Amino acid sequence: MKRVRLLILLFLTLLLAGCKGGGIKDITVTSARIVSIVPEGLTGLSALVEVEIHNPSVAFEITDLHGLARYREQDAFTADADQLIVSGHSDKVYRVPVRGQIADGFNPFQLLRLVGSESAYDDVTFTVRGKVALRGGIGKNIELKDIPLSNILKKPEQNEQTEKE
Repeated sequence: MKRVRLLILLFLTLLLAGCKGGGIKDITVTSARIVSIVPEGLTGLSALVEVEIHNPSVAFEITDLHGLARYREQDAFTADADQLIVSGHSDKVYRVPVRGQIADGFNPFQLLRLVGSESAYDDVTFTVRGKVALRGGIGKNIELKDIPLSNILKKPEQNEQTEKE
């Protein structure tokens, strides 16, 4: 019985060492864009977001996704998304359906300022939290706070310029 435990312990050690070398810290979101936004009633909305993820490591899943968008330090809307399964050792674009609710007291017409000015992107920040886990395994709660919209989205003109260069 002790031999079996020793073999299992050795196997788990090798497995974890292999995962560590796989580049978990190298996982990056390489691009993101809003594909569509559809109003639902007076305060609800649903959206489709495309996120490109570079994952040189093993497959994982993200659950319990919840986000908060703030405009000039005022809560603008909250959003929730379903589970996202990220393939291992890949560069892939994922389409994430999102359901949201405009915050009480927030005037959504304030966001029209974003249409005309790229500098207004810094007025919008996002906080996102969720649980990241290996497929079906133990996970860890993560939270990314106050990320400026300018760090997440690029206007189409910027993407075209980058491709030309």
